[in-house]
Amino acid sequence: MDRISRRNVLAGSLTALVGSLWGHGRISQAAATATGTSGFRFVHITDIHVQPERKAAEGLAACLQAINKLDPKPDFIMTGGDLVMDTLEQSLDRSTMLFDLLKKVLADNTDIPIHHCIGNHDVFGWGRKYGVTEQTPGFGKKMYCEKLEIERPYYSFDHRGWRFYALDSVQPSETGLYQGGLDEEQLAWLREDLSTKPADVPAIIVSHIPFLTVTILPNELKDGAYKIGPATMCAKSQALAYQFSEHNVRLAISGHIHMVDEVLYRGVKYVCAGAVSGRWWKGSNHGFPEGFGVFDLAPDGSSQFTYQTYGWQAVEAS
Repeated sequence: MDRISRRNVLAGSLTALVGSLWGHGRISQAAATATGTSGFRFVHITDIHVQPERKAAEGLAACLQAINKLDPKPDFIMTGGDLVMDTLEQSLDRSTMLFDLLKKVLADNTDIPIHHCIGNHDVFGWGRKYGVTEQTPGFGKKMYCEKLEIERPYYSFDHRGWRFYALDSVQPSETGLYQGGLDEEQLAWLREDLSTKPADVPAIIVSHIPFLTVTILPNELKDGAYKIGPATMCAKSQALAYQFSEHNVRLAISGHIHMVDEVLYRGVKYVCAGAVSGRWWKGSNHGFPEGFGVFDLAPDGSSQFTYQTYGWQAVEAS
């Protein structure tokens, strides 16, 4: 397996390992043995953008088949949002078809349990196009929840001594279609759950929009300053980073940027985990190919992340 790594040290207390570790067909022996007898593995697939066009459904199927062949086999798959392309500004019929296509491809290609996380492209109708209004069935996040049989777009679950939080990082915006962050109700729920969770239980945060990533910096220098848009990274990230570090959160995994990094901040590893679709099914994105994240968790609360490609060749533009 080819391994490529870039190391960067940012000013102050931020230490960043900007890594792109990818290969095809196998995971390193070190990662494979990290699970041990009481550790475990899960896979994170994000920014799928499934659609009938550009053979995206076939690409997702190929990704799932590669996951099925992993050794050891993952306990479950965690999605990272932007499962479909797109419901924000599409019709009811198109949006319904996309979610049905997603469910069919998942059901036909893997029997591994799947937990879902919502992304901006999974929110139906906020663009108010094709006659969609708030009265349209499934408007907003309701279609996502109904189609994927989820009570609400944020929740937690426990697995083999770890607590996982699937968060809804997509919020309404007065200046755009959406912005990154957590609404007040969700924030209160998260604070309460973290504070009552046993201190020795390690936790993992999964959101679509990152809480912290350096992938956005190379393209955001404007007029001599870094400017990060509200739809690019979650609001109140610094305050949440303090909470994560205080409550034994070990990992915070995101997508959205279609690139890969690892950032260690206040003892929490923040991972931006690439994209199944690469550059929206048009090849690699800024050198980051189509792939998925493999996470091996050890009994001591440590983890190893590998970004794994699956040999997809993008369809030539017509």
